[in-house]
Amino acid sequence: MKERNLILAIDVGTTNCKAAVINKSGQILKLAVKPVSLISPWKGWFEICPNKLWSDICCLIRTVSANFKDQILTFGISVQRNTFITWNKVTGEYLHNFITWMDKRSSKMCSEWNDGYLKNMAQWVTWILGSLCGSHRMLCASTFSVKDNAIPMRLKWVITNNKKAAQLLKSKELCFGTIETWLIWKLTRGRTWATEFSCASSTGIFDIWSQSWSSLMTYLFGIPVEMLPEVRPSNANFGKVDKSLGFGFSVPITGVLGDQQASIFGNLLYDVGNVKLTLGTIISCNINTGRETHPTSNTIYPLIGWKLKGEEPFFIAEFFAGNGGKALDWTVTSGLVKSISEIDSVARQVPNSDGVIFVPAFNGIEVPLKDAFAETSLCGITFNTKTSHIVRAVLESQVFLSCHVLKFIFQYYSKPPEIVVDGGISRSSFILESLVQLSSVNVQKSECVDGSLIGAALLAGLGAGLYQSLTDIKSSVMLDFKLITQDSKFADDQMRDNHEKWHISVDKCVHWSNRLA
Repeated sequence: MKERNLILAIDVGTTNCKAAVINKSGQILKLAVKPVSLISPWKGWFEICPNKLWSDICCLIRTVSANFKDQILTFGISVQRNTFITWNKVTGEYLHNFITWMDKRSSKMCSEWNDGYLKNMAQWVTWILGSLCGSHRMLCASTFSVKDNAIPMRLKWVITNNKKAAQLLKSKELCFGTIETWLIWKLTRGRTWATEFSCASSTGIFDIWSQSWSSLMTYLFGIPVEMLPEVRPSNANFGKVDKSLGFGFSVPITGVLGDQQASIFGNLLYDVGNVKLTLGTIISCNINTGRETHPTSNTIYPLIGWKLKGEEPFFIAEFFAGNGGKALDWTVTSGLVKSISEIDSVARQVPNSDGVIFVPAFNGIEVPLKDAFAETSLCGITFNTKTSHIVRAVLESQVFLSCHVLKFIFQYYSKPPEIVVDGGISRSSFILESLVQLSSVNVQKSECVDGSLIGAALLAGLGAGLYQSLTDIKSSVMLDFKLITQDSKFADDQMRDNHEKWHISVDKCVHWSNRLA
């Protein structure tokens, strides 16, 4: 009989859903991918059909496990965060599609709440208390504002506008869950209704200091704690994959993480001060702050990276920049290029963008000015503008966003000699070479673009006893990195000039929808 020493992991991302069988060395033995189908019934609404997602996940699991059923030891899960669904606790009936983290239906409610007296008074009080007693917790609270990519206001929208949800809320039969909670519930056939600390900390209704659902936030937004799932350690046992699902194996789920945290874990960034820049569907930056949180601005968020059984959590600081991969996808859907793979070569056909500036704001813009109503813009087009100039401007926009992230975050944290970069966009040598030049930071490019998938697998292996510690993982797993240093001449003077103009162009994009209303 073959030894059970392999891990099956699922990563439900924003663009793709992946499944893989992974060995103890972190090598992917079998990988399968399906695109995540987004539904947009109204402008600014972004949903996922749960039945379609479940069907795709089951298909992926069967595909990758076919030749390894008797070798799979455990199961790991990584998910896009803050995408949620509600259902009937008794019947299991869904009340609506998944409402994704990109959804803007609650934007107006967020704006009204953020402009309200209660929020402003709370900020002043917590700032005064934080300044007097030096409390990180109070200082973080003083920067709090409601955002539509967090859950509170979108969930309040559901409770307010969905009659069935309101009825079940009164009868205490309403279940809430983000994707990992729903997936665990489905895989265990309803035996486990739980989330884990990294995913919970991202919701906006979880207190990372008390490590429990926030009584204040649930009170402010009318969210009964009874409708929220149990929170378990990241490498806890979440129950077994049920035999009746017909996968041919029944193993415990012993590792669950949010996708950003899973990517940090999968890239072995376990030391304080490790920095990872993710160039994916969105551009974000994460810093491992160890066992402590740090005072932050209102655009850097302290979150739980992971919490292992019997230990205090590891924390991270997270900064979101905005649209990443969507901008590159647009070059394909608009007909500028035939496929993503040729973007670099098209951009290199010209020495510079000839003054063309692109601002990616397909889902609003985070920085430098946070605005859910911003619109994408293309400026500086002349009679001589070619397709290659526009494509190059799109790639440059990713460099400019990334540089802004790094410049901002290093005002609060020590600048390391190098950072790790991963995500689908990191395949672009143009972007990475230009990033190194403009940011003056060396880059370690992770050769594994499935960091979240690997992270979920490694954590599950730790939970199942395949690894004994984080140190054991680092000594067992083989990862490849490519060092990119400041010796490229790609970022020319024209690009530096465009960088300045880009900030001006961003200012022109904000509140665009409101101006036309």
